[in-house]
Amino acid sequence: MSLLDDFAEYQSTVRRRESSGGAPEASGEFVDGRKDDRISGLGAGMTADVDGYITTTLDAEDAPIFSLDTVQFQVPNKIISLTVSNDVLILVIEGAKILRIKLQEAHNIIEASIPVNPVSLRACNVFLDPTGRHLLISTPQGESFYYHDGWDSAKPLSRLKNMEITAVAWNGMAWTTANSSTRTILFGTHDGKIYETELRPGGDAKAKRSDIPARCVAELPMREKITGIAMESFPTRRKQNLVLVATGTRLYQIIGAADLDPRSGDRGGSSVFEAMLREGLANPNFQEIPGMPGPGSLAVHHSETPLSNGRTQTVATDFAWLTSMGVFFGRFTFGAQEAGDSVVENAALLPYPPTTHPTTDQRAGDTNGGMEDIVEHPLSLALTEFHIVLQYSDCVKALSMLSNKPVYEQLVQSSDGTSEALQGLTVDERKNTYWIFSPDNIYELVVTDEDRDVWDIYLSRRQFDAALQHCYNDAQRDTVLRAQADHLFSLGHYAESAECFARTSVSFEEAALKFVDMHDGNVLKSYLLSKLKTLRKQDRTQVTLVVMWLVEIYLGLIGDVEASISTAGSSTAAPAESAAAAPRADTQKQQPDATTVLESKKTGLQNELYALVDEYKAAIDPNTTYQLAESHGRRDFWLHYAMLRGDYSRVVEYYMEKEENVQAIETLGHYGTPEMFYKYAPALMRAEPAVLVEVLMRQPDLAPSKLIPTLMRYEQQGGPSSPNHAIRYLRFCIQKQMCRDPIVYNYYLTLLAKDSLANDESELMLFLTTYGKDMLYDPDYALRMCKRYTRIQSCVHLYSLLRLYEDAVELALKQGDIELAQIHAERPDDDKLCKRLWLKIAKHAIDTKEPASEVMELVRRSNRLGVEDILPFFPDFTCVDDFKDDICVALEDYDAQIQELRGEMD
Repeated sequence: MSLLDDFAEYQSTVRRRESSGGAPEASGEFVDGRKDDRISGLGAGMTADVDGYITTTLDAEDAPIFSLDTVQFQVPNKIISLTVSNDVLILVIEGAKILRIKLQEAHNIIEASIPVNPVSLRACNVFLDPTGRHLLISTPQGESFYYHDGWDSAKPLSRLKNMEITAVAWNGMAWTTANSSTRTILFGTHDGKIYETELRPGGDAKAKRSDIPARCVAELPMREKITGIAMESFPTRRKQNLVLVATGTRLYQIIGAADLDPRSGDRGGSSVFEAMLREGLANPNFQEIPGMPGPGSLAVHHSETPLSNGRTQTVATDFAWLTSMGVFFGRFTFGAQEAGDSVVENAALLPYPPTTHPTTDQRAGDTNGGMEDIVEHPLSLALTEFHIVLQYSDCVKALSMLSNKPVYEQLVQSSDGTSEALQGLTVDERKNTYWIFSPDNIYELVVTDEDRDVWDIYLSRRQFDAALQHCYNDAQRDTVLRAQADHLFSLGHYAESAECFARTSVSFEEAALKFVDMHDGNVLKSYLLSKLKTLRKQDRTQVTLVVMWLVEIYLGLIGDVEASISTAGSSTAAPAESAAAAPRADTQKQQPDATTVLESKKTGLQNELYALVDEYKAAIDPNTTYQLAESHGRRDFWLHYAMLRGDYSRVVEYYMEKEENVQAIETLGHYGTPEMFYKYAPALMRAEPAVLVEVLMRQPDLAPSKLIPTLMRYEQQGGPSSPNHAIRYLRFCIQKQMCRDPIVYNYYLTLLAKDSLANDESELMLFLTTYGKDMLYDPDYALRMCKRYTRIQSCVHLYSLLRLYEDAVELALKQGDIELAQIHAERPDDDKLCKRLWLKIAKHAIDTKEPASEVMELVRRSNRLGVEDILPFFPDFTCVDDFKDDICVALEDYDAQIQELRGEMD
């Protein structure tokens, strides 16, 4: 029965069972707790666990890290060799046949032939490139074949006759199916030679042979079989490469420049690696294991490393090499190494674990026989991220690279209970799957969460950071942090221990008391700060308690530093008088350095405290904070916190209480509201009027009328010549801000009336005349104020403004100011009233004994009086010589008038 017939028969059986309502057999459709279409394609129910349990019954956390599943696939013939890459499985079976199976499309099995005598093909080495498209086959007889995806038959490589290819190093730059060739690759042979070639399918798929050239680029110093070869590019140096070559006794490291980039163009037939390999092997860098040759298998593990552009890069991270004494393994560290250097670090030789076998008696049938441990050499190996997988002839083992201990051992038995003769182990590096085969069966080694216990291993080594990186859940993370916290505490690293404790589930009270007993504020501060970061926003009460405790600790620490600064300052202020000049100079030179350090420490603590309250200002209790600041005498912090909260009223009151009125005014100027100005300005006006008025004049939103109580509290200092700041502010409001509030005008007038000098009413008069037309002030009130402060000129003006012209003239005459009286006598519109006012002025002039000439000049100036109007006011014995001419003129005028009247009468 053919392979396809077997597959078809199995599928029909499954359909019949499902249609009849029966459950299908236990299958391998689920691997690692998820459906795996690769396996189901090879046949439903195809995997059964060797240990007798089905993988699907286990949760991911309960499943073992390693489990060996049998692939239920009936091979038409004995398996000679197997390899897997990029989800493509290649089988070479007896009869010189190749079976190519895409695991995602396992129902589609491609069969191809190998042009060799089927009887003679009993063993071969197969190498599949990372894309799964290029296959290289080599037999112990020295025949090599090349098979490409889509061919019906492999093609002999005519140029590779009489050499057995034992190892191949694929080109990492060809790890994409878009390339039709493998690009430059290296392969090693049984006689210790290294060849360079490039596999490409060519244009004629039906050609019987493949004429692919191969060039010998190096030969090992010791003629040994090359059991493994790998080439790796440096991650950050594109043209720098590493070539690892393994034999049964040696592991060579060859570092040098080799341009693998196809963009470099045609090399004209020159070799890529020849110069590098020959130079490296001329003075080789190698690790040698003495004794008999070992298996020599070489395995390299790769990991995906993220790049800055968001992509990933495949980088070699670990290697393992089978020697006669054990597994030699280590990590790669790529840097600035050049030829002759090593990229291997943390290398170690791990002895092979013993294998338990039945004793000779038990194998002979004696039921009383026991088991014995035998150390065997594995046949092959593979690497996972944290483990080394060893394949023996009848079992599989896994060793932890971290603990160096066996973690898995599985004896592989056939269905009849006899041991399987395992032939090989292969790895699909693209998909991270592991495959083992015997002549009759295929097994998949399923790896499930292999890093689940890595954290515990790192924890046992006290590598806490590495342990945290590999924790799976919060419980593991908490265990690591607790252990780290206790370890740091035991070492006396209390600050670091506090940070760890804050991230654990240890109760706050327990951890806090632990650090309180240390009597070190810095340690407790570290714990509380770390604990604060772990609290959620909804934990408002806890946040408030922790923050307030931190505030108190910071204030105490700052006080301690200030005390140290004072002590350091006093010690430098009083040097010993008997000390020599040079030592004293040294002391003075050194001590400021200590003080500077303390000052810097204080500044750092203050910045931390301010940053804390800035971040958590919503959770801080204001009253408690103010009390703490006052109890510690931290005025700077008190003010900072008040400013942070926008509690500017409290800041102003604080400055006023300390009689620092200028600072209070400056705070008002920057942050004050109109209500704050109305509240605090009266007291500040009395203390710092000049500064306050400057600030008031910069506040356009204030209502000047509401500041009248402030201005009324003002008492001018420095004598009459000093400026009156209340007047200055009101003048600004009226002239600059164009205030039209009568209250402001009336009070301004009051201040002017009160402040004007005895002989200088110019500013008051200017105000009265400028704003009197629009009646922006109350004239009656103004008149009362001017009378109170004896501002005669202003009173006269106001009488006149109120049309009390007689009072205005009388007041002016009463003060002896005839000029002022004359001005206001002319203001009435009634001529009779004007004449009467002028008569008062003339009578006053005569009564005050003014010269007759002056009186007559006044009469002439009035244009309303004649000499006859004033004659009755003169005394009876007055000499008329000074105004007889005026009398004559008057008589003549009267005579003319009489004659005119007579003429009219006649």
